[in-house]
Amino acid sequence: MRRLGYRVLVTGVAGFIGSHLAERLVASGFEVVGLDNFSSGLMENLSSVKNSKNFSLFKGDILNDGDLSKAKDVDAIFHLAAQSSVPKSTEDPCRDFEINVRGTINMLEHARREDVKAFIFASSSTVYGEAKILPTPEDHPLQPISNYGASKAAGEAYCSSYCSLYGIGAVSLRYYNIFGPRCRRGVMFDLMQKLRKDKERLEVLGTGGQEKDYLYIDDAVDATLLVTESGSLKGEAFNVGSGGSCTVRNLVSLLLGELGLDRKVKIAYTGGVSWPGDVQRTQADITKLRGLGFVPKVNLETGIKFFVDWYKKGYGLR
Repeated sequence: MRRLGYRVLVTGVAGFIGSHLAERLVASGFEVVGLDNFSSGLMENLSSVKNSKNFSLFKGDILNDGDLSKAKDVDAIFHLAAQSSVPKSTEDPCRDFEINVRGTINMLEHARREDVKAFIFASSSTVYGEAKILPTPEDHPLQPISNYGASKAAGEAYCSSYCSLYGIGAVSLRYYNIFGPRCRRGVMFDLMQKLRKDKERLEVLGTGGQEKDYLYIDDAVDATLLVTESGSLKGEAFNVGSGGSCTVRNLVSLLLGELGLDRKVKIAYTGGVSWPGDVQRTQADITKLRGLGFVPKVNLETGIKFFVDWYKKGYGLR
């Protein structure tokens, strides 16, 4: 990938998406510098790359300039480190702002000082809020209904301004519901944790009518690298989703079917909204992404099988 150069920095490298991205980059011959403060990332996520001669890891914080100075001479930055919980952003909006907005500015400043040419920002579909158009195109107004979504929209704005003012080649990737092995948050992991404790009764937050766009992690990494290499790095945004949608009720059915528990579990929906700020319906318009040649390879059913297999190996579920 010519645009990336050879040496790249991945922040949040020990997280879900970050670790999968690092694996792909190392396998493709890049030298990867990983930065993580391990507030939520796990060393076990890096088991396949930690001993590679093309991977180096620094424990550090994106809010600490001294830590960032360890990651010099990089050609591109994948900025994935974030406070990524909508409920936590509601409980502590100032902390959410510090990590997601100030932390992003710190990374952009690092890119400016180091003359980094490519800056890939992990944004979120939550910037749209309750979108009035489904599937939602990138030019839809940004009307976040959560502090987390607001912080990601602010990060996008700074990527655009740094691109315009300082010539940094920036792009924002609006990730939808990315899932797969190592994903330890979100509805699928939450449901598996509950079933691990009780395989006879399953409480599901909300009405079950919530409808979301789910994309398997390998496809998300494909899209990330495709945009980085082939897309425009001029401050614009790309949706990263499947282009489809699935209700939580149907998701529960698929998950229980994969586990062979579809006729054994009593399901109880709590009703209402799962948590304040939770968007009820998302579906990505991926026309721009398809224009670069993107085609999702893993469907929801297959992805759920891969996720369940990973969960069973790591957590056990008889």
